[in-house]
Amino acid sequence: MKQQIINKLRGFFSLQPIEKAWVFGSCSRGEETKDSDIDILVRFDSHARITLFKYAGMVEALSQLLHRKVDLVEEGQLKDFAVSSVDRDKILIYEREA
Repeated sequence: MKQQIINKLRGFFSLQPIEKAWVFGSCSRGEETKDSDIDILVRFDSHARITLFKYAGMVEALSQLLHRKVDLVEEGQLKDFAVSSVDRDKILIYEREA
């Protein structure tokens, strides 16, 4: 994944109620193509109230920022069959400073 994209993501997440964010899937494995979506796993701040409207707004804003489809997944919401492969592939790209 290009550093320019990571920098854009870090800037975006710093303005959101997000503690940590990881990329996973083809982008984390270096297998992405120009048409690949970007898979992002996030841990929201524990006190944040994320409505469906807010969540959808984040997905849309990220897609516009990166000019690509973005799949945003909240930590703990992955299907059981996907957890091990995501854990194996994920790369930390953002962590809020204390």
